Amino acid sequence: MSKQKIVDKIGITASTICAIHCALAPLLITIAPLVGLGFLFEEKFETIFIMATVGLAFLSIAWGFLKKHRSFEPFYLLLLGAAIFYISHNFHDLMHFIPHPISMGLGGLSIAISHYINLRLCHHYDCDKSCSNPLHSQ
Repeated sequence: MSKQKIVDKIGITASTICAIHCALAPLLITIAPLVGLGFLFEEKFETIFIMATVGLAFLSIAWGFLKKHRSFEPFYLLLLGAAIFYISHNFHDLMHFIPHPISMGLGGLSIAISHYINLRLCHHYDCDKSCSNPLHSQ
């Protein structure tokens, strides 16, 4: 398995964990401190995890873009997810219409989908490149 695929799969996993964490936060926030996991719901942890998730996504998608597919499609979803994270994390007191856990979960889901699209585009690039069909080499 290529390094790029491994990075994308790690990114999909991290983004999905982020989305699940955010969606379940209202249910788990009272239980977590009782079992020693209260730090998972502190703002510092959330900020570090968001930065790591967005940074990993950017590196992975840029790698796929530069070395393989040249498609901006994964970047659009990454930017959407990063914008949702930024707005929800920094202006959650102004966003009365979307609860914080839902908006953060949508941001994580958007970034996970951007990784998946990047993975698919890289796979199609590799298939087209190695395919013996002359129509695919154009």
